[in-house]
Amino acid sequence: MAELTGTKERRITRPDAVLRGQETGDGPAVLLLHAGGERRRVWTPVIEVLVGAGFRCVAFDQRGHGDSDGVPRTLALCADDVAAMLHAEPPGCVVVGASLGGLAAIAALGDPAVRARVAGLVLVDVVPGLEPGRVRGFLAAGGLLGTHAQLVDDVLDRVPRLRESTARLDRPLLLVRGGTGSPVTDDDVDRLRQLAPHTEVTHIAGAGHLVARDQPVALAETIAAATAEWPALAFLRDLGAEQVDHPGGNLLDHLRRVAGQVTEWGGSRRVRLAALCHATYGTDGFPHPLLPPDRRAGLRAAIGHDAEALVHLYDVCDRGRTYAHLGATPLPLTNRFTGEVTSVAGGDLVDFALLTIANELDVARHAQLTSEARGAIRGLIFALRAYVPDVSRRALADPSLN
Repeated sequence: MAELTGTKERRITRPDAVLRGQETGDGPAVLLLHAGGERRRVWTPVIEVLVGAGFRCVAFDQRGHGDSDGVPRTLALCADDVAAMLHAEPPGCVVVGASLGGLAAIAALGDPAVRARVAGLVLVDVVPGLEPGRVRGFLAAGGLLGTHAQLVDDVLDRVPRLRESTARLDRPLLLVRGGTGSPVTDDDVDRLRQLAPHTEVTHIAGAGHLVARDQPVALAETIAAATAEWPALAFLRDLGAEQVDHPGGNLLDHLRRVAGQVTEWGGSRRVRLAALCHATYGTDGFPHPLLPPDRRAGLRAAIGHDAEALVHLYDVCDRGRTYAHLGATPLPLTNRFTGEVTSVAGGDLVDFALLTIANELDVARHAQLTSEARGAIRGLIFALRAYVPDVSRRALADPSLN
């Protein structure tokens, strides 16, 4: 299978192996770990979809596979390789592990320092509670048992530790099951949920155990939809958004509600992610920044450059000087820190208006406001009708503004 365009080669030197891989795209990072007996190129059609959805994908050949040397004698070696991959990425990486890749990821995440770097884990047709006889029978039927017998024995010996690691996983967890031909049973899923009650489960119809090979587009679309907010949420929690008071709970509660409102109104992925992080640098109305506006790299890594640019635009807005021109196209937006004026038009202006209305509406719903303050919010939303007339109309009908 041909390499993707725009791909950069990656290399990690381990004490006893050199791991070779690739990265493609720009945005929140997804680390893709293939199954035993496969190689990183199995992810190519998955990567195409994920990159198109705004992710940056990183995929290595596991040791002893493809272009990587070394011998996968034990799961611990594979797990240490995964830890090295994660330490080479910014914090907040989504990890996707298929079969052996998933087990290596679980083992690696047993280390709190590694776990802290991860936004969430997607297991592709694999669970930590493996039944030895069924596993050996499945691998023997596929002709894989003899090739990896030592590794299989080691993995099965480590099942108790894999279960312990899973029980400590305080990050989102998604199990993607295959269909006919999958060795994962309903009982396996029940045991997984006993270990990690927050586990989400989905099926990919028409796929066997090797989902990335059988239904790559469906798998990629599932990953993109399920994990879109994971890096942002991990980033916000690390910045302490849950400890900042805000009407209606804490700041993270508010951010999630605003993102949900934008989603309900049909906002794009960009504006949904921006809504989730819209107060990261503080705003003219909520001067409690989680980060100063000149430290943008972390948020860019969590939500991508386009969404971060909208957050920055929203947060630096001098509301008094900018709102005086609402209705104009383009809108002259004044930076409250520098005084610089930026002309905002097109999709940027629509997204700015959508985000503004969703934020103000949430404030009206949860804050104790005077009638004068509610009137000011109504006036603001009415002025934004020039950019998003339908959303403005729907927001103005909300009972919280009466």
